[in-house]
Amino acid sequence: MKFQYIYIILFLSTFTWSCSDFLEVKPDNAFVINEVLDTPEDTREFLDGAYDALSFGSVYGGQFSLISELMTDGVYGENIINGDWLAHYTRSTDIFLGTTRSMFENAFQAVGRANNVLDQLDQIEGFSDVDKNYIEGEVKFIRALVHFDMVRFFAQPYGSVASNTQLGIAIRTTQSTDLVNRSTVQEVYNQIIQDLEDASTLLPESNSYYANAWAAKALLAKVYFQMNDFENAFSYAHDVIEMGPFELDTSFVNKYGYAPSNEVIFGLQSSHLDFDNANGSYRGYFRPDPSNLGLPQLFPSNELVVQFQTEPDKRFAAWFELAASGQFLCKKFAYDSVYTNPVIHLTELHLIRGEAALENLNVDQARTDVNLIKERAGVALVAPGAATAALFLALRTERHKELFFENNRMHELKRQAVRDSPNMTIRNAPWNCAGMVCQFPDNELKGNPNMEPNPQGGCN
Repeated sequence: MKFQYIYIILFLSTFTWSCSDFLEVKPDNAFVINEVLDTPEDTREFLDGAYDALSFGSVYGGQFSLISELMTDGVYGENIINGDWLAHYTRSTDIFLGTTRSMFENAFQAVGRANNVLDQLDQIEGFSDVDKNYIEGEVKFIRALVHFDMVRFFAQPYGSVASNTQLGIAIRTTQSTDLVNRSTVQEVYNQIIQDLEDASTLLPESNSYYANAWAAKALLAKVYFQMNDFENAFSYAHDVIEMGPFELDTSFVNKYGYAPSNEVIFGLQSSHLDFDNANGSYRGYFRPDPSNLGLPQLFPSNELVVQFQTEPDKRFAAWFELAASGQFLCKKFAYDSVYTNPVIHLTELHLIRGEAALENLNVDQARTDVNLIKERAGVALVAPGAATAALFLALRTERHKELFFENNRMHELKRQAVRDSPNMTIRNAPWNCAGMVCQFPDNELKGNPNMEPNPQGGCN
């Protein structure tokens, strides 16, 4: 296989009830897990539930992307009436928002399900050592993926404090009801990297529809790029690009649809619109909705759209449509029945490798990577001999254009601010103000009275 999708599996109602119930059992009732995870087949099904949770609309199924855009410059804000969304848009969130409560609960539901499997793995008969390695690798990949995005939403970014001793999130590497306080951002990133390094060696290069070694290496490239560690970011991105089985898709929409795309390194895919709601928030938030007079709930911002209008760009017609209201609609995810969320894809890795190469003074590689993206879009290429500043601008502009509404914008702007723009403002707000970090939800804080909340307050 040249692609990695996770097909979201429907569970029987009895199993769905069991999953949610077991996440809440007390340690002295842990024997129940032993009864459920009795065979390799049971274990595989339970771990599938962790992938399922990743696709929830409150997590990678749309809300991560929603919040990343709301808090920056990606969406048109004049017609936002949803109170939680408006709080994110105005950078005035508090501990009572349903958005952060659901994303926190469901993201760590995926981690909890995965950790349950790993905690019981040695007691399950019928697994070969190789199979156990694969399961452990998948658990650590899922765990790293969730911790990476949650620390980016709920803490000031890596590098904003030189020592990275600013508080991050609680690290969860086992499933229990024990209270766990927040670790530092550095400690969280250390755990993420360790999990992914383990996963990259435990997992095979091909693993059916599940996370594989290439996905772990690609996520390592993203993590190191977020850290502005360009040597490691380049190394992992280069390995996946040059040695992996992936290819840039000539289509601008294939990687978001049902048909397999060789560009997707790790993706979450719904099975059928009528039978599951995987990635459902993408359908509700960003794409035209026939049940609502053809209008989505959110529109791309004018600042985003104009990026595609400065010169003829093939992506403009593929991804945007002018509504009768005069507002542009996003067509990037306009599929009738199913939608693939390409969590990690080759376009992003080329942009990571290109910028990391430029940081490492490899100008030719940087130009090659950005021109691959530009050529596909039909826009002017970066000429040989172009200034370094022009190459940086080209790479970051293409990243903005290619990854809009894909849980990128907020994290990328903060990375740039740490790297070279300490005075950056995002819609007139300082990039590191209190309101640019999500508040931990009230139920999380009440459940652990010793957990230190994030500073409250907006940005203006």
